[in-house]
Amino acid sequence: MIEDVDGATAPESLLRALHLVEVEADLRAPGEPPRPVEDAIVSYRNPGTAKRRRWLARVGGEPAGAALLSDYGGSLVVGNVLVRPSFRRRGVGTELFEALAAGARVGRIASFFGEYGTEAGAAFARASGAVDDQRHLVSVLDLTAAAFEPPVPPAGIELRSWTGPVPEELVDSFVRARNAMADAPVPGGQSMPEWTLEEQRRDEERCAARREPQHVTVAVSEGEVLSLTGVRVSAGPAPFVRTDDTATVPDARGQGLALAVKTENLRRLRAERPDVAKVATKNAEHNAAMRAVNAKLGFEPVLILTTAVVDLNHG
Repeated sequence: MIEDVDGATAPESLLRALHLVEVEADLRAPGEPPRPVEDAIVSYRNPGTAKRRRWLARVGGEPAGAALLSDYGGSLVVGNVLVRPSFRRRGVGTELFEALAAGARVGRIASFFGEYGTEAGAAFARASGAVDDQRHLVSVLDLTAAAFEPPVPPAGIELRSWTGPVPEELVDSFVRARNAMADAPVPGGQSMPEWTLEEQRRDEERCAARREPQHVTVAVSEGEVLSLTGVRVSAGPAPFVRTDDTATVPDARGQGLALAVKTENLRRLRAERPDVAKVATKNAEHNAAMRAVNAKLGFEPVLILTTAVVDLNHG
C-alpha cells in the first residue's frame, strides 16, 4: 500500500514511520549517524523553500519504503526512493517510483534526478529508465584534528561571522552573492533557481523552527558580500554536520575568498561548538575549484554518489 504523507499535517506516527525508513535505507557517509527522530519530525513539519511530496509504502502494515519529490521552483527537482533492506526485491521500490513519477507529472515536472551509491542503486536506476549524469563526492573533515591558519583576506576585504539570520544591512548583497551558485554544475541540464530575499528569510524561519541555526561567514568589501559559506548545526549535541552553500561572486573569484571564508567558518565552529567532531561536504566531481579548497582544509573523499536523471517525456 502506498499513501501520501503531508509532513506538515500528518500524525506523528506516520512521520516516525518515515524516519524508520530513512534510518535503515538512506545512504550516509561512513561514521555519519542517522539524525534523531525528534530532529527528523521537526524537519518534516518545516519543509522550507521547496515544494515537497512524500509517499510511504507499507507491506503487511509495516513501513517498507518511502519516496520524496522536492521541487525547487521547476528548474531543479530531486526525487528519492528508499526501501528498507528487509523489504527489497519485492517490488516496493518500483511502486514508490511509479507514485513519484505520477506525482511529478501532476505537478507538470518534465524531469528530476536522484543519486545512488551502490550497485543495487545503479540497477534500480537503470530499471527505472534513469540515465547517469554527473558524480558527486562526499568528503569529510575531522574538525577536532584539523590545523587551520588564521585566514588573511586581501586588502579592503573583511571577514564577518554570525549565527542565525543575516544582518539587515547585508541581506540584499548576501542574496546576490548566493545567486553566484547559478553557475554550479547541476545534473540533467537543470539549473539552480533564483534565490530571493523572501526565500532567504523563509529559509531562516525554517532553520529557527528546526532548531538548526546557520553559522555563517562572509567576505565583505564596502558593504557588499563577495563570498559566503555556512554550516547548519542543531541545538543538541551534533557530532556530525554538513556544510551549506559556498559561493563567490564572479568578479571576486581567484582571490582565495572561498578558502578564507571556509577556514574562518570552521575555526569559529570548532571554538563555539566543541561537540562537532566531523564536517561533511558534497561537490560535483568536476567542480575542481571547490574540491581544491576543501582538500586544502583537510576534507577527504569518503563516498561517491552518481546522479541519475529521469526524463518523463521519454519514459
